[in-house]
Amino acid sequence: EHVLCLKQQSTYDKLLAEVPKYKMITISILCDRLRVTCSLARKGIAILLAKGLIKPLVLHSSQHIYTSVAEKEA
Repeated sequence: EHVLCLKQQSTYDKLLAEVPKYKMITISILCDRLRVTCSLARKGIAILLAKGLIKPLVLHSSQHIYTSVAEKEA
């Protein structure tokens, strides 16, 4: 069902495989690296948060920054 949000299976697979390894994750970084729109990047971040693959680092009103969950914490 989440694959439909991200249009292509390859984009969804890349989201789950590569993005949690990034040290810093923002909407703009996902837009640039996955070649998706901002709204799809927000949905992708929501999916990763729900799965527990990333965690919030800074939640400011104008910019949310996330980071990977360390192996020990997972």
